Amino acid sequence: MAAALGLPGNSPECIELSTNKFAMRGAFRRAGLPVPAFYRVDHVVDELYKMKLPLIVKPTDRSGSRAITKINDFAELPAAIENAVQQSFEKQAIVEEYIEGDEYSYEAISYQGRHTNLAVTKKFTTGAPHFIETGHLQPSGLSDEVLAKVHEVMYAALDALKITDGASHGEFKITPDGEVRLIEIGSRMGGDCIGSDLVPLSTGYDFMEMVIDVVCGRAPRLVRKSAPRQARITFLFTEDDVAEMKRYAATHPDEIYRISELDMSHAGSVTDSSTRIGYYITTL
Repeated sequence: MAAALGLPGNSPECIELSTNKFAMRGAFRRAGLPVPAFYRVDHVVDELYKMKLPLIVKPTDRSGSRAITKINDFAELPAAIENAVQQSFEKQAIVEEYIEGDEYSYEAISYQGRHTNLAVTKKFTTGAPHFIETGHLQPSGLSDEVLAKVHEVMYAALDALKITDGASHGEFKITPDGEVRLIEIGSRMGGDCIGSDLVPLSTGYDFMEMVIDVVCGRAPRLVRKSAPRQARITFLFTEDDVAEMKRYAATHPDEIYRISELDMSHAGSVTDSSTRIGYYITTL
């Protein structure tokens, strides 16, 4: 679309690499970045039994924690692959060896191939088997030493995906031995209010303005428009979560930035990010 309108933007090749998890893994591998063993399949094949358990199975081309399953036994493979294939637009699943460690995300803006990190986000999930995100926190709390390694890996990964212009949202883990291991990168802002709310709150930068500047062919301006604060989003899964949110809002009203509308129809039966009850954002 950007090319058709004569506007700056990422190439069609970049869009393919940053939206298809199998193509992305291949790009990372070609760039010499560490990746787990992985296969693209639409059914169980013999090669999968040579992989090291546990494994992660997910659609090649979806987001929002849809049809992600961690398996610890090969007997669980057929159902996990079938579920992922059914959720996939191209009817393909990616099976990869599981990476141990704490999960984070990397929020950046790029302009003419130059990348600038705006924030690193600590991510919280339900854990195995489906890893639905329960909350996000900025700043991440990582040390300057670790962040230096993160920047090195993530900038190389952005280059590997040929991301040149606009927002990006990368996910990675810090392994128990302190290594940075890539999960995936999207050539877009982070969802779950990460790009729209947490980055401006925690940095003072107007992320959306930067994206508009880049689209208009202007270099993004790193000018703080407000004082940086700690920012957290907490997602609601059960009626107990809603009750806890109400107690927090009553005892810490000055820390409440936003409470979303609530949809109680999935209370206690959340299956992915799209079926969560709602959320609240707090600042310190």
